[in-house]
Amino acid sequence: MTGALTVRVLSGLTELSLTPPLARAIWGEDDGPEDPVLLQVLQRVGGLVAGALDPQGQVWAYLVGLPTARADTQHSHRLGVHPDVRRQGLGEQLKRFQQTWCLERDVTRVTWTFDPLLLANAHLNIHRLGAVAVAYLPNYYGAMAGINAGVPSDRFEVVWPLGGAHTHAPWPMGPAVDPLRDDLPADLPGALALCVPRDYYRLLREDPALALEWRQRSAPLFSRLFQAGHTLVDVDLSRGQYLFRRTAC
Repeated sequence: MTGALTVRVLSGLTELSLTPPLARAIWGEDDGPEDPVLLQVLQRVGGLVAGALDPQGQVWAYLVGLPTARADTQHSHRLGVHPDVRRQGLGEQLKRFQQTWCLERDVTRVTWTFDPLLLANAHLNIHRLGAVAVAYLPNYYGAMAGINAGVPSDRFEVVWPLGGAHTHAPWPMGPAVDPLRDDLPADLPGALALCVPRDYYRLLREDPALALEWRQRSAPLFSRLFQAGHTLVDVDLSRGQYLFRRTAC
């Protein structure tokens, strides 16, 4: 990749046709990317397909946003960055582009899902953008291929209000819950910190059995927290921890 990347709406089938090979580079050769013609139709009916392009017109990251039954809400279906250009803030750039694009069209909130054990994704979604994880969806996509193969496709559902200031809640004192060795307390506190793996995709590649154990042991804890009225409101990247707080009635 040479030259600075520009984030903008992808235009026409020529540019949209660059997304399937990019999807396979991001999520694996077995991944089922979106059909470019379908993406063109999606744009026509009010959806968003944006990308980060180099001066030669190559797409290195992309985002797909779907219209929903609510006029004020878009659902963010895909966001991916090529492995060669990660850790450059492209994910956040695409989300901020989406934010501006939506607000210009009176769309005031965006929803999406993400893997509960992907710490870096959670940090972007929750800590930097100010989204809140409001639900836990066990095995939401069923059996998956590519880099997600081998474990249930559990997901957090996220809501991102696009207007207003984002503030970080104070973290509770005391040790965090480690799903591999701890259970949740019988009497759940209003705020609770919970540990997650530092790099779940690496764990899935190098120790699939441990990755599966993380999924199996964390699932009932996440489920109970959301059922009890907690939401995921912050992420500490350095400590590898999530902050859950009980939602006020």
